[in-house]
Amino acid sequence: MKKKILPLLGLAALVLLQAAVFWNGRLLWKGRAVAVAPDEKVRLLRRAEAVFPWNSAVAFELGKVYFERGAEALGDPAARDRSFRLSVESFRRSLRLAPGVAAVHFHLAQTLLFMSYLPDAAPLPYFEEYRRAARLTGHNSQIYFDVGKVMLGRWTSLAPDEKEFAVEVLRRSLAGRDEDRLAEVLETWRLEVGDYGLVSRFLPDDAGSLRAYARFLGERGLALGERQAALARAEALDLAAAKSAVDEGRREAESYLLAEAADRYRAALAALDRIKFYPTPAGTPSVDPKDFEALRRTARRLLAMARIEATRSLVDEDGAIAAYLAGGDEFTALGEFERFLEERGLIGEGPTAKTAFKDLPTLAFRMTLDFEMNRYRDIVRVGDLLAASSIVVGPSGRPSYVRILRLIGEADLKLDYVYEAERYFKLALEAEPEDFDALLGLEKCYSRLNDEARAAEVRATVARLTGPAVVDLGGRGLLKGETFGLDLLADGRPETLRIELHPETPGSPALVAVFLNGRVALENNGDTGPIVLAADLRPGRNFLEIEAVGDAVRLVSVARMPAP
Repeated sequence: MKKKILPLLGLAALVLLQAAVFWNGRLLWKGRAVAVAPDEKVRLLRRAEAVFPWNSAVAFELGKVYFERGAEALGDPAARDRSFRLSVESFRRSLRLAPGVAAVHFHLAQTLLFMSYLPDAAPLPYFEEYRRAARLTGHNSQIYFDVGKVMLGRWTSLAPDEKEFAVEVLRRSLAGRDEDRLAEVLETWRLEVGDYGLVSRFLPDDAGSLRAYARFLGERGLALGERQAALARAEALDLAAAKSAVDEGRREAESYLLAEAADRYRAALAALDRIKFYPTPAGTPSVDPKDFEALRRTARRLLAMARIEATRSLVDEDGAIAAYLAGGDEFTALGEFERFLEERGLIGEGPTAKTAFKDLPTLAFRMTLDFEMNRYRDIVRVGDLLAASSIVVGPSGRPSYVRILRLIGEADLKLDYVYEAERYFKLALEAEPEDFDALLGLEKCYSRLNDEARAAEVRATVARLTGPAVVDLGGRGLLKGETFGLDLLADGRPETLRIELHPETPGSPALVAVFLNGRVALENNGDTGPIVLAADLRPGRNFLEIEAVGDAVRLVSVARMPAP
């Protein structure tokens, strides 16, 4: 009989245990519900503990509810202190059942930190619980990040070893380059610390994080020097990234992965486009202009070659080939590019009377390459062929035709054939009456001939095309973070630009950045009067950008004056 009863008793105990576990879980689920009132949550969770007291999650939830009750009872010291003590007891009970749960250590630390502000001392040091929470969770977790942020908020009260630990937590939690996290940390830093040296210890050394830090400083009108130092460092990293991308592109091109190589070269050019030449703390440019230009020429050449290799043609759908030739290059590199084209049969011997004008785009391309390689006499011979030919140019061929005429005129000027140059620039203007480059070339001719009357006449036309002396922007609004761009057509003479603007909100830290042809020209507050800067404009098109960094501004006008 006893042998039959014992198994039945064991089975009954197992059933009761399973029922207790199930009912415990059911009560825990109901106690976690958001809509349940705090007192009802406590009743449900305490019943869950009575049914099955070994579920650490129930004690954890009780600790959170007691903390909420304590925070809501700040006006009643007795109820407040009792709730916080019960919260601590519940969290510690949860940890006895499951010691390695980071979230419980974190919430216990939060409760202890809160209690440290109250008259009665906290029963445990809060910092050790934060330390345990951080060590028990991964670097990318929200708890790890929250630990660092809380420690930063208590920075002045931390001991030296605690500060070192806090810096390590912040540095690792920001290593994922999450800009939202960085913004939270920087706001806490601004309110509680303000030590710029501390930021350098936890800020990730990557271009994106440095630019986010610079943007944070600019928007709040803080430490212009620190902002520019961060941007200078970001630009140095961009240059290194561009070099790496070019090297990777070369390796992929060698493996005939042409699309991948082209993507690498475009990435390099995009990184270079972000460089605005902010000054370092020593006042020098962030990037050596010679290194920058050499790398950009290389990236453009390799991109053009990758596109040509993939298409086996000179059709320039994305403008990569034109961008390379327009940017110029060293003689040796141009020779390498020319041999590359010859080996693929895309260019051959010089044009003849029969072949010269059958394909105007290809002829214009070949002449541009010849001009860059100082083959001015070869270009002049094309002019001789043109003079002896009779061609009809349709609308689609007119841009190439005008470009050919301009190149012949420029080559004639290089050889000091001024009258011949004048003739070809005039022919270009007959085909395209307001071609700006042809007008500039014609003015050079008259200046060489000391014909001031005709030079002045051309300059008047140039002045009309370059636009009014004052561009009225009509109080155009520019929100924080927005950029306004303006094309400036110039004859290459030095000018002074006067930019009239004012902040949308009087007295706000309306930091404004001005860029000319992709380089920073000035940063200034928009409430300190007009921005006046000397502008070394290049002949042809220039691009002026105005960025509202610190706050919204209204743009009034841009005035152009001859340099004094």
